[in-house]
Amino acid sequence: MIVDAHVHVFRPHAVHPRTVDALAPAERDAPVEDLLAVMAAAGIDGAVLVPLGPEVDYVAEVLTAHPGRFGAVAVADAAVQGRTPGADPVAALRERLGRGFGGLRTQWLGEPGRPLAESPMLPVLRELAARGLPLWSYLPPEQLPLLRELPDVVGDLRIVLNHLGFAPHDMRVDAHGRPAFDDPFPAPVVETVLGLARAPHVYLMFSGQYALSTQPPPYDDLTGVVRSLADAYGPGRMLWASDYPWTRDVPGHAELLALPDAMLPGLSPGERAALLGGTARTLFPNLRPVDSQHVDSQHVDSQHVDSPYKEV
Repeated sequence: MIVDAHVHVFRPHAVHPRTVDALAPAERDAPVEDLLAVMAAAGIDGAVLVPLGPEVDYVAEVLTAHPGRFGAVAVADAAVQGRTPGADPVAALRERLGRGFGGLRTQWLGEPGRPLAESPMLPVLRELAARGLPLWSYLPPEQLPLLRELPDVVGDLRIVLNHLGFAPHDMRVDAHGRPAFDDPFPAPVVETVLGLARAPHVYLMFSGQYALSTQPPPYDDLTGVVRSLADAYGPGRMLWASDYPWTRDVPGHAELLALPDAMLPGLSPGERAALLGGTARTLFPNLRPVDSQHVDSQHVDSQHVDSPYKEV
């Protein structure tokens, strides 16, 4: 079973209010019908949905419409992070979990320069650990010291480092409408990601190469760092992901599915299976194989298959 461990689905802001920015302007559209068509063409059985921001309604609707096909990770807002006066962060988390989400993504763990033990988000991190749910980590450089503390402070928390563990900064949008970053792996980032590999509950997402490389697939300029990270984590703690819809057309899913063998030659069949879906299923056990005769075709609307850039 192939699982795409990190995708975004969303509608135009006028249809489903959501986060709007240069990457996802108000008219940009990435409906689940298009994702399902792309998955069917690529032979992908399931996926983990990640909203663009804290808005959950559209993804929650998708989860209800397609049980067993998708897992989902909510995006933390200030209330969940404990930064909203008078709000209960654990109650805010539980509300999202009650909508079908099985993990939490955050770009903030606490105030830089202060210990994680003093963070208002600590109760939420402990709640995730108690429930066995993963934290999707997408933390900027100033948050890395707190991330390094996390495995010791909340030892049972399963942490998934997004997009090879790089620390996002100074994003730009490239000519293909995709995020792009310069200098993605300075020494402090690589040292942090390698150091976290010593904690058995930390996982690494095998994704984002398109945004971090200056070359076309197979992204030879990233080969050294990717192999070092893969040696540290092993395929049993790595998750392949496409980062749809940004990669839908360039480079496309065929190129992305070929990357594990291109960047990590010598994978055994078992290692490849873990990277391409087995590890993701340990984090999202609700995902199940789809009958080969039934790919939710009744939900696929051909008007969305040609392009995710339709305007409404």
